[in-house]
Amino acid sequence: MDVVVNTRTTRGALGGQQRVALEISKRLGAIERLAPKAALGGAKGHLWEQAVLPLRARGRLLWSPSSTGPLLYRRQIVTLHDVAFIDRPEFFSRNFARFYRAFIPQLVRRVAKVVTVSEFSRQRIAAAFALDPATIEVIGHGVSENFRRYSADEISRTRAALGLDKRYLVLQATSDRRKNLHRTLAAWKAAQDRVAPDIVLAVTGNLGRAHVFGDIGPIEADPRVRLLGFVDEAQIGPLISGAEAFLFPSIYEGFGLPIIEAMACGTPVLTSDATATGEVAGDAALLVDPLDVASIANGILKLVGDDELRASLSAAGLAHARRYNWDDAATRYQRLFAQFA
Repeated sequence: MDVVVNTRTTRGALGGQQRVALEISKRLGAIERLAPKAALGGAKGHLWEQAVLPLRARGRLLWSPSSTGPLLYRRQIVTLHDVAFIDRPEFFSRNFARFYRAFIPQLVRRVAKVVTVSEFSRQRIAAAFALDPATIEVIGHGVSENFRRYSADEISRTRAALGLDKRYLVLQATSDRRKNLHRTLAAWKAAQDRVAPDIVLAVTGNLGRAHVFGDIGPIEADPRVRLLGFVDEAQIGPLISGAEAFLFPSIYEGFGLPIIEAMACGTPVLTSDATATGEVAGDAALLVDPLDVASIANGILKLVGDDELRASLSAAGLAHARRYNWDDAATRYQRLFAQFA
C-alpha cells in the first residue's frame, strides 16, 4: 500500500505511545517509516513534523500514531490516544498544555481519519471536538512478547541486577502526575506496617521530563521503597512477573497498556476505577479510587493479605490479556489504510 508512518517520536525515550507506534509499524511490512536523523523534542520536533515530514511523505497516505502530525497534510490518519491535555491540563507543563489545546482541535478536523484506543477516549474526543463518535475508529493495544511468565531463575537474576529483595510490589509511575505517584507512596506508607516486613515497593518509570509534565516535587525517603527509575526491556518482564502484585492506580488513562502487560506476566493487578483503566482491566483486576489514599492503601492490603484473591486475579488476568494482540491491531490498521490508500 502507498502508506508511510510518522515515527518522529520513537527517536527519543520510549513511553506508551511510542511503544504502540513501534509495535504496530513493525508489523506493517515494507511500509516506509519517516523520522528525523536524530531525536528532536519540543519545538524542533514539531517544526520537523510540520515542515519536513510533508515533503518526505510526498502525497502518500500518512499515519501519525502519536497524537500529532503535520497540520496541512490532509491525507493523514492520526491516532489520538486521549485528551488529557483538555480534561486535566494541570498534569502538564503550561506550555505543553497550551500548545496541544490550540493545535489538536485543528488537526483532528483536517485529517482523513481519527483513531483512538478505547471507548472512553472515543467519547471524550467526540465531546471535546464536537465530532460524531461513529467517525472515530477504536483500535486497542496488544502485549509485547517480553511480557509473559518467567522462570524462578530469570526472576532471581533480574532481582539481583536491580538490587531487590525477594518479595516486592511493583508500582509503575513516571513524572506524569496522572500516574499518581505521590498518592500511591502515601498509601504505601499508611499500609506498610500491616504488610509483611520483607515486602518492599519497587517504583519503575522515568521521573524526568519536567518540560512535558512539570516538576513533580520531592519524593520522601522510605526504607521500604526502591526507586528503580527506567527499567529496560530485558528486565521489565521478569521484574513484573516476580512481583506479589502490580500497582497502577492512575488518575487518567486513554488505555492503560501496563495493565494488560502485567496481566500477561501472571501478576495480580491493582488499578483505578476511573477513565479507561476499568474498561481495559474488566473484571480481572482489583479496582480502587485513585483519588483516595485510603482506598489505594486498602487495596494494597487486600491484595497482599489474600493468597486466594491473588491467585484468582492472576488466572483471570492471564486469560484477559490474551484478548489483546498486536497482530490483530496491526491487521485492523491495514484494513483502515486500505480504505484511504
